[in-house]
Amino acid sequence: PPPPTTTYTSIPLPTGDVISRSIHNLTSAISSHRPWSELVFSGDFSLPESFSSLLLRSKTNFNYSFVNYTIIVATCAAFALIIASPVALIVVGVIIALWLLFHFFREDPLILWSFQVGDRTVVLFLVLASVWAIWFTSSAVNLAVGVSVGLLFCIIHSVLRNSDELFLEEDDAVNGGLIGSNLR
Repeated sequence: PPPPTTTYTSIPLPTGDVISRSIHNLTSAISSHRPWSELVFSGDFSLPESFSSLLLRSKTNFNYSFVNYTIIVATCAAFALIIASPVALIVVGVIIALWLLFHFFREDPLILWSFQVGDRTVVLFLVLASVWAIWFTSSAVNLAVGVSVGLLFCIIHSVLRNSDELFLEEDDAVNGGLIGSNLR
């Protein structure tokens, strides 16, 4: 007999509930960061012995401290925008908040005026809003500099921090590609 097909049904939620669930998902993701003291003050800092050890160390550190590194990059980008123009920070911050709420952390379909808005429409709107915001505030260069400085800090940290004493959760290690699995 043919395998049974799985059907998914979704109950349309009001837009306010979709946003509140997205905010909950965002706060739970941010709360999963590692303690800052563990990131900065604990551990051994040294140069890797070989290129393969550099790659493994970087990959382990990025998987272990991904949320912390994301916060560092966002903070550097925010400082670069504050230096350029506080209005640019506000406009770009609103656009980033829209991306987080309506794309990255949204689980449920978005219903506006009794119509379900498709994912492609949401992404198209967010891309157009992002392009407009960067053009309107003339902040592309400052944003690129801030993100680049943040990435540089994170790359230097991930290369220099010895990852031998870091212990990832098994699911994080498998999802990050550090452990092979035949169950996929």
